[in-house]
Formats: sequence, structure tokens, C-alpha cells
Amino acid sequence: MKTELWNGHQIRFVQVEEEWQSISKDIASALDYRDANNMLRHVSEKYKGTQKVSTLGGIQKMSTLTEFEIYKAIFNSHKKEVEQFQEWIFNIIKTLRTKSGLEGFEIFIQSLHPVRLNFMKANTVANKAVSNKFGFKKMVKKGEMTPQMLTEREHILEDIVNLMALQDKYGLNISISQTIYESANDKQPQPV
Repeated sequence: MKTELWNGHQIRFVQVEEEWQSISKDIASALDYRDANNMLRHVSEKYKGTQKVSTLGGIQKMSTLTEFEIYKAIFNSHKKEVEQFQEWIFNIIKTLRTKSGLEGFEIFIQSLHPVRLNFMKANTVANKAVSNKFGFKKMVKKGEMTPQMLTEREHILEDIVNLMALQDKYGLNISISQTIYESANDKQPQPV
């Protein structure tokens, strides 16, 4: 077990397989929920569990939360101190989105129509493949690509999405990014 201090609150973590889970009661107290049960009623069953924890009163079964549910608890909290953490998460997400070449409105649309394909990964792989194909050592963002690069990117992105769908459908054991990068490096850019 590990104990971390946040804003004057001790939060205990227990290791469950390869993941650290927090004690629900500690998270509820730190985030000013009335009690852990109030916080847990909004938690999906797949993200919570119970673990035996050593306490001053002996071994007790306690509710635990996975990392995802900790984030949900933080976002549902009205405590003023969580705003900085929320902003930090928003900035991380925005950085990942911009590096993948997606526009802000594309993320919103994807969240309204969720699909199983990992579009952020597909966009990042497409950007890297096109950048490599055109001789750039670092990934060029979609907004900085030439019209010729954007044309190539569109075809590569379509191929990636199709490969991801086939990989998912047939359980293919291939590295899509490696396959695309090797293919893009083998072909020279076509003149427009």
C-alpha cells in the first residue's frame, strides 16, 4: 500500500495486479463528497472493486477506484482546488489532439459518434508517415502540410482506418504503424 498526500488529505493506494487503485473513502473525503457511497453511485461497476486493506482496526474490505474513475470523481467534484488538475488534464488532451493533427471540432464530433477505431492514433500514424515520405525528420502537423502532402495524407489515413478495421475484425497480429511507415518509405511522393 502507498499513501499520497493531496491538499492535506491522505489518499491510500493499493496495487491490484499491475494497476494502483485508490481507496474510495479517501478520494471522497479529499474531493468533499458527502461520503464514499454518494460518490460511488455514479461509478461504473467495471471501474470499482473491493480490496482487503490493513487498517488500525485490522484487515477490512474497502471499496477501490481505478484511475479512470478517479478522473470521473475529480470531474464531478465542485471543490475549488480540483480546477487546476482539470485544466492540466485539458491541456494534456489538447496537446495530444494537436500533435495528432485533429482539429478541436473533430474531437467533439468523434465524442458524439463513438466508434471502436482509434482515430487519434490513425491521424498520428498518417502524419508521421507523410512526414517521413516527404523527407521530414519530425512529424509535420496537418495544418502545416503542403497541398501535395495533404493529398497523400488522405489516402494513407484511409488505408490506416481500413487496416485497423480489418485488424479488429480478424484479430490480425500486425503493427499497423510499422506497416504504414515501411510502405510510405518505399514509395516516393507523386508529383501533382
